[in-house]
Amino acid sequence: MFRVFKRMTMEQAAILVKIKRLRKERGLSQAEMADALHIALKTYQNIEGGITRIDIERLGQIANVLDATLHELVGDEKAPLHEDVERFITEEKALYNKIIHDKEAYIAQLEDSIRFYREMLKEGRAF
Repeated sequence: MFRVFKRMTMEQAAILVKIKRLRKERGLSQAEMADALHIALKTYQNIEGGITRIDIERLGQIANVLDATLHELVGDEKAPLHEDVERFITEEKALYNKIIHDKEAYIAQLEDSIRFYREMLKEGRAF
């Protein structure tokens, strides 16, 4: 599997801190959160631990389980909601564009290798 590793931003770390704080305030365990989200416990632990990135849909599901709004999770109390959501969406788009770019570069490398080996076969050279 092709993975892109990205350092977590301060905003992303703050979201995870809020999720953990709200979960504990609501008296929920990680296992209860995983059950409510219909995911494996390890998957939820990876989300809360910052290993697995949260997309906007999953973030909305987490907000629902915690009886919170998206603004409570992603929001900076000093900034309007639309700025927080736009910032989150912009970060996600940048990540996905990086993934696409990296995969396209990987595909180009594979295509170059295929051309090289085809040429060797045409010329009858051994590997």
